[in-house]
Amino acid sequence: MPILSNGTGLTVQASFNNGTLDINGLDFPLATLQDVTITAQFSTKELRGIGSIKMATAPKRSGFKASAKAKIKSLNKEMFGLFGGSSGTDGSGFAYGVLDGQNVLTRVSITCYVDDAQTKTVQYQFTNAILTGSFSAALKSEDFAEVDIEIEAQDVTQVTNF
Repeated sequence: MPILSNGTGLTVQASFNNGTLDINGLDFPLATLQDVTITAQFSTKELRGIGSIKMATAPKRSGFKASAKAKIKSLNKEMFGLFGGSSGTDGSGFAYGVLDGQNVLTRVSITCYVDDAQTKTVQYQFTNAILTGSFSAALKSEDFAEVDIEIEAQDVTQVTNF
């Protein structure tokens, strides 16, 4: 790719304004997201020979970690079951409890819309993910409720359609 001259406009400027959360390929998005942060993090390792200040090989990546943080603006009740893991009928509603085992999700995907265009998307597909961190809800006056979630996964793949 050639270096652009100063002042040249880019053909596609990615600006994520909102997105949706899909877990395990359900027919509907589980939540509408805002303030999404996707992280693919590495640490580095250096291999040096004994008595040498130079590296024996190029630095290597290690310790890969894929994660995401987001604020949920609207969600379906299935999110409570996926975060906690179990439910049982309790009068007129459901009582959700936390399971002792890990509830590993086979596929979690976050779809972000570029410039609010439903036809231009960037999707982050997380493999073997768990919902982690604090599932905290902030109920605000004159605003939507916000629920903070965190996702940690074994791997993440980025897919674009524009």
